[in-house]
Amino acid sequence: MARQTLPPLEEKIGSSKVTFPKDKEAGGTWIAAGNRGRICCLLNGAFEKHQRKPFYPKSRGKVVLEAYQHENINDFFQLVSLQDVESFTLIISDFSYKQRLFEFRWDEKEKHLKELETDKPHLWSSATLYNQQVRNQRENWFVDWLKNHNQYTAENIFDFHTFSHGEDPTNDVVMNRHNGLKTVSITQIEFDSAGFNMHYVDLLENQKKAITKKINRNLYA
Repeated sequence: MARQTLPPLEEKIGSSKVTFPKDKEAGGTWIAAGNRGRICCLLNGAFEKHQRKPFYPKSRGKVVLEAYQHENINDFFQLVSLQDVESFTLIISDFSYKQRLFEFRWDEKEKHLKELETDKPHLWSSATLYNQQVRNQRENWFVDWLKNHNQYTAENIFDFHTFSHGEDPTNDVVMNRHNGLKTVSITQIEFDSAGFNMHYVDLLENQKKAITKKINRNLYA
């Protein structure tokens, strides 16, 4: 059964106004954009599929929102408490002062932080949903797509995330499995000189429900 989610809404978190689709049950999110120049995207799992504990007191989706309580992103990495939090991968694009891109993984024992190049395309897949072989296959689809697209636009990137890339829907970019597990929405955040555009499509509503929100961008002083 799909967890209920609310379309993107805006909340004040710390000194930022943050826009994100909301997990109605846990109150967190998997993707968010703040008006002070920070974008976060959450994937379940760290490096490989893990053995889940019966209960985790703190939602991973709440950790995403905690990233906006810190003006300095490095403070967030150091200070965020991850005890009793399930493993995750958090991608953070931070535009304060200059653009920086981080990959932050938590394996329920240690924090792993890597800064990535901002001028190259990147692709991630959840370690809990896809094994290494499938993750490699999805990366190959992405590499093939890049070869045929010298310029990246919001439209053709969105197409990559909606079109079928193989004959197996259980592992496609829009995933659909016999146990009811499926991709239920697509959220795209586009940055331009004026701010962010967030485009959200609810796939459970026959792909007809879409929200585009302009997020005014104010950099840190």
